[in-house]
Amino acid sequence: MRDFIIIKDPAVAKLFADESRREILHNLRHREMTACQLARMLEKNVSSVAYHLNALEEAGLVEQTRTQVKGNLIEKFYSAAAQRFIISYTLSEGLVPGSEDIAQWSKEVCRGAVQSLEAFGYEVSSEKEAELLKLFEQYAHLESMAYEELISEQKLPVKVMHPSLRLLLSLLTNVRLRQNLEYTELLDGILAELKG
Repeated sequence: MRDFIIIKDPAVAKLFADESRREILHNLRHREMTACQLARMLEKNVSSVAYHLNALEEAGLVEQTRTQVKGNLIEKFYSAAAQRFIISYTLSEGLVPGSEDIAQWSKEVCRGAVQSLEAFGYEVSSEKEAELLKLFEQYAHLESMAYEELISEQKLPVKVMHPSLRLLLSLLTNVRLRQNLEYTELLDGILAELKG
Protein backbone atom coordinates (compact mmCIF):
# COMPACT_ATOMS: atom_id res chain seq x y z
CA MET A 1 0.00 0.00 0.00
CA ARG A 2 1.38 3.38 -0.99
CA ASP A 3 1.37 6.31 1.40
CA PHE A 4 -0.34 8.73 -1.01
CA ILE A 5 -2.18 8.83 -4.30
CA ILE A 6 -2.82 12.22 -5.90
CA ILE A 7 -6.12 12.19 -7.82
CA LYS A 8 -5.86 14.22 -11.04
CA ASP A 9 -8.75 12.63 -12.97
CA PRO A 10 -12.11 14.38 -12.35
CA ALA A 11 -14.04 11.13 -12.87
CA VAL A 12 -12.00 9.43 -10.14
CA ALA A 13 -12.32 12.45 -7.82
CA LYS A 14 -16.11 12.32 -8.18
CA LEU A 15 -16.07 8.82 -6.65
CA PHE A 16 -15.30 10.50 -3.32
CA ALA A 17 -18.64 12.33 -3.43
CA ASP A 18 -20.40 9.10 -2.40
CA GLU A 19 -20.40 8.49 1.36
CA SER A 20 -20.49 4.69 0.95
CA ARG A 21 -17.32 4.77 -1.13
CA ARG A 22 -15.58 6.99 1.40
CA GLU A 23 -16.57 4.57 4.19
CA ILE A 24 -15.30 1.59 2.18
CA LEU A 25 -11.96 3.30 1.53
CA HIS A 26 -11.66 4.32 5.17
CA ASN A 27 -12.12 0.74 6.34
CA LEU A 28 -9.84 -0.75 3.69
CA ARG A 29 -7.03 1.60 4.71
CA HIS A 30 -6.88 -0.21 8.06
CA ARG A 31 -7.24 -3.86 7.00
CA GLU A 32 -8.14 -6.06 4.07
CA MET A 33 -11.78 -7.11 3.91
CA THR A 34 -14.26 -8.92 1.68
CA ALA A 35 -17.43 -7.41 0.25
CA CYS A 36 -19.45 -9.45 2.78
CA GLN A 37 -17.40 -8.17 5.73
CA LEU A 38 -17.77 -4.59 4.52
CA ALA A 39 -21.51 -5.02 3.98
CA ARG A 40 -21.96 -6.29 7.55
CA MET A 41 -19.85 -3.50 8.99
CA LEU A 42 -21.56 -0.75 6.99
CA GLU A 43 -25.02 -2.30 7.30
CA LYS A 44 -25.48 -2.34 3.53
CA ASN A 45 -26.36 -5.13 1.14
CA VAL A 46 -23.51 -7.09 -0.44
CA SER A 47 -24.45 -6.26 -4.04
CA SER A 48 -24.29 -2.52 -3.28
CA VAL A 49 -20.86 -2.87 -1.63
CA ALA A 50 -19.62 -5.05 -4.52
CA TYR A 51 -20.77 -2.38 -6.99
CA HIS A 52 -18.83 0.32 -5.12
CA LEU A 53 -15.77 -1.94 -4.77
CA ASN A 54 -15.79 -2.56 -8.51
CA ALA A 55 -15.90 1.20 -9.25
CA LEU A 56 -13.09 1.87 -6.76
CA GLU A 57 -10.99 -0.98 -8.15
CA GLU A 58 -11.42 0.23 -11.76
CA ALA A 59 -10.26 3.68 -10.63
CA GLY A 60 -7.14 2.23 -8.98
CA LEU A 61 -8.20 3.23 -5.47
CA VAL A 62 -8.74 -0.34 -4.24
CA GLU A 63 -6.74 -3.48 -4.94
CA GLN A 64 -7.63 -7.14 -4.64
CA THR A 65 -5.07 -8.58 -2.22
CA ARG A 66 -5.94 -12.27 -2.18
CA THR A 67 -8.67 -14.87 -2.64
CA GLN A 68 -9.80 -17.57 -0.26
CA VAL A 69 -11.88 -20.64 -1.13
CA LYS A 70 -14.60 -21.58 1.37
CA GLY A 71 -16.58 -24.55 0.11
CA ASN A 72 -18.13 -23.50 -3.19
CA LEU A 73 -17.43 -19.81 -2.61
CA ILE A 74 -14.42 -17.78 -3.59
CA GLU A 75 -13.95 -14.78 -1.31
CA LYS A 76 -12.00 -11.82 -2.65
CA PHE A 77 -10.14 -9.65 -0.16
CA TYR A 78 -9.52 -5.97 -0.89
CA SER A 79 -7.43 -3.19 0.57
CA ALA A 80 -7.05 0.50 -0.22
CA ALA A 81 -4.31 1.32 -2.72
CA ALA A 82 -2.99 4.10 -0.43
CA GLN A 83 -3.20 5.40 3.10
CA ARG A 84 -4.26 8.84 1.91
CA PHE A 85 -5.94 10.11 -1.24
CA ILE A 86 -5.36 13.73 -2.22
CA ILE A 87 -7.55 15.52 -4.75
CA SER A 88 -5.24 17.64 -6.92
CA TYR A 89 -5.48 21.40 -6.59
CA THR A 90 -5.92 21.52 -10.39
CA LEU A 91 -9.33 19.89 -9.93
CA SER A 92 -10.42 22.11 -7.05
CA GLU A 93 -9.61 25.12 -9.22
CA GLY A 94 -11.70 23.78 -12.12
CA LEU A 95 -8.62 23.84 -14.36
CA VAL A 96 -9.33 20.38 -15.82
CA PRO A 97 -12.39 19.81 -18.04
CA GLY A 98 -15.03 17.93 -16.06
CA SER A 99 -13.85 19.27 -12.69
CA GLU A 100 -16.38 22.09 -12.40
CA ASP A 101 -18.35 20.27 -9.67
CA ILE A 102 -15.19 19.81 -7.62
CA ALA A 103 -14.30 23.49 -8.06
CA GLN A 104 -17.80 24.45 -6.91
CA TRP A 105 -17.45 22.22 -3.85
CA SER A 106 -14.10 23.87 -3.06
CA LYS A 107 -15.75 27.32 -3.24
CA GLU A 108 -18.50 26.12 -0.89
CA VAL A 109 -15.88 24.89 1.60
CA CYS A 110 -14.27 28.35 1.57
CA ARG A 111 -17.67 30.05 1.90
CA GLY A 112 -18.46 27.85 4.91
CA ALA A 113 -15.13 28.77 6.51
CA VAL A 114 -15.77 32.51 6.03
CA GLN A 115 -19.31 32.19 7.39
CA SER A 116 -17.95 30.39 10.47
CA LEU A 117 -15.59 33.21 11.43
CA GLU A 118 -18.23 34.75 13.71
CA ALA A 119 -18.08 31.61 15.87
CA PHE A 120 -14.51 32.63 16.68
CA GLY A 121 -15.33 36.24 17.51
CA TYR A 122 -14.77 37.86 14.11
CA GLU A 123 -17.49 40.17 12.85
CA VAL A 124 -18.02 39.75 9.11
CA SER A 125 -20.18 42.22 7.19
CA SER A 126 -21.64 41.26 3.81
CA GLU A 127 -19.13 43.55 2.06
CA LYS A 128 -16.25 42.02 3.98
CA GLU A 129 -17.55 38.49 3.31
CA ALA A 130 -16.99 38.77 -0.46
CA GLU A 131 -13.39 39.99 0.00
CA LEU A 132 -12.62 37.33 2.61
CA LEU A 133 -14.05 34.65 0.33
CA LYS A 134 -11.57 35.62 -2.41
CA LEU A 135 -8.72 35.59 0.10
CA PHE A 136 -9.76 32.21 1.53
CA GLU A 137 -9.96 30.74 -1.98
CA GLN A 138 -6.43 32.01 -2.72
CA TYR A 139 -5.22 30.57 0.58
CA ALA A 140 -6.80 27.17 -0.14
CA HIS A 141 -5.22 27.15 -3.60
CA LEU A 142 -1.71 27.98 -2.38
CA GLU A 143 -1.91 25.51 0.49
CA SER A 144 -3.19 22.70 -1.74
CA MET A 145 -0.55 23.40 -4.35
CA ALA A 146 2.29 23.36 -1.77
CA TYR A 147 0.93 20.20 -0.13
CA GLU A 148 0.64 18.39 -3.46
CA GLU A 149 4.17 19.44 -4.49
CA LEU A 150 5.49 18.17 -1.16
CA ILE A 151 3.72 14.81 -1.52
CA SER A 152 4.98 14.47 -5.10
CA GLU A 153 8.56 14.71 -3.85
CA GLN A 154 8.29 11.77 -1.43
CA LYS A 155 11.31 9.51 -1.89
CA LEU A 156 10.82 6.74 0.70
CA PRO A 157 7.86 5.12 2.47
CA VAL A 158 6.75 6.95 5.61
CA LYS A 159 7.35 5.03 8.81
CA VAL A 160 5.47 7.20 11.32
CA MET A 161 1.94 6.91 12.69
CA HIS A 162 -0.89 9.11 11.40
CA PRO A 163 -0.73 11.97 13.99
CA SER A 164 3.04 12.28 13.52
CA LEU A 165 2.69 12.21 9.75
CA ARG A 166 -0.03 14.87 9.84
CA LEU A 167 2.23 17.09 11.98
CA LEU A 168 5.22 16.52 9.68
CA LEU A 169 3.24 17.28 6.50
CA SER A 170 1.66 20.37 8.06
CA LEU A 171 5.05 21.67 9.17
CA LEU A 172 6.76 21.01 5.82
CA THR A 173 3.84 22.56 3.92
CA ASN A 174 4.01 25.68 6.09
CA VAL A 175 7.79 25.92 5.70
CA ARG A 176 7.35 25.75 1.93
CA LEU A 177 4.56 28.34 2.00
CA ARG A 178 6.55 30.68 4.24
CA GLN A 179 9.11 30.98 1.43
CA ASN A 180 6.39 32.15 -0.99
CA LEU A 181 6.03 35.95 -1.08
CA GLU A 182 2.46 35.69 -2.45
CA TYR A 183 1.52 33.57 0.57
CA THR A 184 2.93 36.01 3.14
CA GLU A 185 1.18 38.92 1.41
CA LEU A 186 -2.03 36.91 1.38
CA LEU A 187 -1.81 36.25 5.13
CA ASP A 188 -1.21 39.95 5.71
CA GLY A 189 -4.33 40.69 3.64
CA ILE A 190 -6.41 38.20 5.60
CA LEU A 191 -5.13 39.63 8.89
CA ALA A 192 -5.98 43.18 7.78
CA GLU A 193 -9.53 42.10 6.81
CA LEU A 194 -10.06 40.29 10.09
CA LYS A 195 -8.80 43.24 12.13
CA GLY A 196 -10.70 45.84 10.08
